[in-house]
Amino acid sequence: MRRRIVLYQFLLLAAIATLAYALFSITQENLARLGVDSNFDFLLRRAGFEIGQSLIPFSADHSILRAFLVAVLNTLVLAVAAIVCASMLGLAIGLARLSGNWLLARLAIVYVEIFRNVPALLQIFFWYFVVLRTLPRSAQSTVLWDTVVLNNRGLFLPGPVGNQAPVLLVLSLLAAIALAWTIVRWARRRRHETGRTFPVLPATLLILTGLPLLVAWVAGVQWEIPRAGRFGYAGGLVLLPEFLALVCGLSMYHATYISEIVRSGFSALPRGQLEAAESLGLSRIVIVRLVLLPQAMRIMIPPLTTVYLNLFKGTSLAAAIAYPEVTSVFVGTVNNLVGQPVTIMALTLVIYAVVSLCIALYLNWYQQRLRTRGN
Repeated sequence: MRRRIVLYQFLLLAAIATLAYALFSITQENLARLGVDSNFDFLLRRAGFEIGQSLIPFSADHSILRAFLVAVLNTLVLAVAAIVCASMLGLAIGLARLSGNWLLARLAIVYVEIFRNVPALLQIFFWYFVVLRTLPRSAQSTVLWDTVVLNNRGLFLPGPVGNQAPVLLVLSLLAAIALAWTIVRWARRRRHETGRTFPVLPATLLILTGLPLLVAWVAGVQWEIPRAGRFGYAGGLVLLPEFLALVCGLSMYHATYISEIVRSGFSALPRGQLEAAESLGLSRIVIVRLVLLPQAMRIMIPPLTTVYLNLFKGTSLAAAIAYPEVTSVFVGTVNNLVGQPVTIMALTLVIYAVVSLCIALYLNWYQQRLRTRGN
C-alpha cells in the first residue's frame, strides 16, 4: 500500500514537471519567433529614471537591478507599516465590539460595516485625492514643535544625515528587537517559575526607542531637521502622500476583518476563564493581556494569516497612485523601457510568492509553537 502511494505521488510529480517543461518550451519558442528577448541581461543596464522614495541611495545612473531592489524594499516597508497599523486598529475595534459600553460597541459595529463594504482601492483614492492632496501647500504648512511638517507634499520628519546612518540605525533597531524578545521570554519564564511579574511593556518600549538613540548618540549621527527652502520644505525623512494614503487605506480596510477575527477569538473562549480571572481581582487590562489574548491567539492565527497575505498582495494597488513599489516600478516603468514582459512578470510573481510564503510559514510556525506550549 505504501509503495503504491509513493508511486502515485511520483507519477503526479512527473506529470507536473512535464507540463511545466512543455509550457516553458512553448513560451520560449513563441518569444523567439516574435523576436522578444527572455534573458536577464537588462537588469545590468542603466535605469535612466528616478524613484521618488528610496531607502538606499539611487539615481538614474544606477542599474535596473538596483531599481528593482529599491522597489522591493518600498513594498516591504509599505506592507510592514500597513500590517502593524491594521493589527493595532483591528485589535482595538474588536475589543470595542465586546465592550459593555453600548455606544462604544455600536460605533465599532458602524465602523466595521462601513469600511468592510467599501473597496480598498476606493478608500486609497479617498485618502489620497480627498484628504492628502487637498492639504495646504508648503507656504501654509502645518508645523509642530519646529521639527514635524505636514503639507500636500507629504509628512516631513527629522532624519539622519549620511548614507551610513540609516544602516546603523536599522542594525541597532534589529539588536533592540532581539534584546526585547529575550527580555519577554525571560519575564514569561520568571512568571511561570516564581509567580512574580515584570513590567515587560515599559521595558520593551524603552529598549526599542532608547537603544537606537543611544547608538546614534555614541556614533555621532547628525540629525537633519526639515527646513523651508526656495521650492518648499526639504531635508529629513519624507513620507510621501502616496505612502500615507496606502497605509491609511489598506490598514483601515483590513482592520475590519481583523476586528471580526479578534471578536470571534475572544467569544470562543469559555466564560469561566474571564470569571476566574475576575475572581482573582485582576484588572481588565491584565485579564485581556495575560489571560484571554494568549488563549485567543491559537484561534486567531489561521484567519489572520489569510488577512495578512491579502494585505501584502494588496500593496500592488499602489500602482494606481504611482507609489514606487514592485508593480509600479518593475511591471510599469521598467517593462515600458525594455519590453520584456514575460521575464519581468516572472520576477515580480516570484517576489510576491516568496514573501507570501515567508509570511505563511512564520505564522504557521508561530501557531504550532502556541499549540505545543499549550499542550
